[in-house]
Amino acid sequence: MNDGNSAREAELVRAHLHRLVEDVEPRPDALPRLLAAARRRRSPRRPLIAALGAVGAAAVAFLVAVVFVPQQPELAPVSVQPNTYLAAPQPGVIASFDVLSGQENSQVATVTGADTTVLAADRDRVYTVVSTADGRRVAEVSARGQRVLPGKVGDSRVLAAGGGRVAYLDGTDVVVVHDQQQHRIPVPAHLRVEDLALAADGRLAVLVTPRDGGQASSVLVLPPDATSLSARVEATSGEACGPVAVAWTGRDVAALQPVDCADDRLRVATFAGDSGRKIGAGTVFRTPPLAPGSARLSTDVLGRFLVSTAGQGQWLVDGSAVRPIPPACTTDGVCAAGPGTFWG
Repeated sequence: MNDGNSAREAELVRAHLHRLVEDVEPRPDALPRLLAAARRRRSPRRPLIAALGAVGAAAVAFLVAVVFVPQQPELAPVSVQPNTYLAAPQPGVIASFDVLSGQENSQVATVTGADTTVLAADRDRVYTVVSTADGRRVAEVSARGQRVLPGKVGDSRVLAAGGGRVAYLDGTDVVVVHDQQQHRIPVPAHLRVEDLALAADGRLAVLVTPRDGGQASSVLVLPPDATSLSARVEATSGEACGPVAVAWTGRDVAALQPVDCADDRLRVATFAGDSGRKIGAGTVFRTPPLAPGSARLSTDVLGRFLVSTAGQGQWLVDGSAVRPIPPACTTDGVCAAGPGTFWG
């Protein structure tokens, strides 16, 4: 009897296990339901993946554009060519000329209302005097265009540029403009300014003559931002006849100076900029008689000097070699009325 009960209990346990297995077996549509649920769970990611893909493609396109799109050209500076100088063959027209042949290379600028017989240059910037509704002003010509500097010009005979500065005359003062600011250097009443020259470090050379004519002209060297002629170094050779024009050559001062008061021989003498001591006599050459302020002396990057006058000739001084050069004339035969100047 006990064996029968045991067999019956075993059958009951087996039947119960079958029911449990039936409960965990999948229904016939379980697999399609499972796949559909999986697709529904993945479907929200599709727009995100697509968006990320679009962003990545845009980034790649941007990088390709940055690499392959040509850059915009920068403004080129005013063209400075070797062996060239500036002169004004026509009113308001500034042109570049070959220093050896005198042929016109190109027009640099046209400045309305300019007195282009007065020119100065500082590297690739060119300066002249213009007439405006507010009086005469200094105009700057560069790669960025033209602009008028602050301050009126009282005497347009003299104009100098160098080291980012411009110097000119206004009344009895020498005016120096730097960074749109100007400061004045009073000139004593008994002196007349004949020429100015600015060094790269801001020092100013002033060629003065006594108004009474009793003494020779002299060159006064002033430190940067000087406010009077008293803080000066005088460049003098002790000769009876003083200089007629002045320029800077590196850290030294060059002066176009007569050899003797009685003849027409001149030379470009050199003076130490810090002491005024004469350090170079210069080669002698002949010119027409030149008074202080009647010639312009300028230098180029090779250390050569251009001696230029208004209709009285031009000379290139290259060490011990001096040669006359043709006047600055256009192909139409129009020649500059004022002296020329090296630039660059």
